[in-house]
Amino acid sequence: MGDIIQTEVLLHKICAQQTEVNVYGESSPNTGKVYFPGVEITALIDRAEIATDVDDFGPNRTQNVVFKFREKMLQLVNIYPEVGDIIWFNERYHEIDNVVQEQFLGGVSNKSHSIIVNTHYSRLSKISLVERQK
Repeated sequence: MGDIIQTEVLLHKICAQQTEVNVYGESSPNTGKVYFPGVEITALIDRAEIATDVDDFGPNRTQNVVFKFREKMLQLVNIYPEVGDIIWFNERYHEIDNVVQEQFLGGVSNKSHSIIVNTHYSRLSKISLVERQK
């Protein structure tokens, strides 16, 4: 399957230890969220059209993208996507909103096949990347 799926993305895990938060648990507006460097993995991608809404503050572009990863491939590189992580694809950052792990081969629950993540196009004005710990 690795020969067929050749679209590569970078998955950046959030670094909770280095992300400054306020009393409400929100990341600091000065530093933003801190992420580890990306891990390159392949995925199937379903993209919705980019929508532009215009209000008093100007245009705002939105896009929902679904990334589908092979679960065995994620196990090989020892990474698992979680809500809040970001994916670099098509010169844009996409923040993960939801992770679905219920695509079973033949409907058998112990034969999980893929991890599906729902994301939204994210305008990250500041992103901090730190070295990944091994």
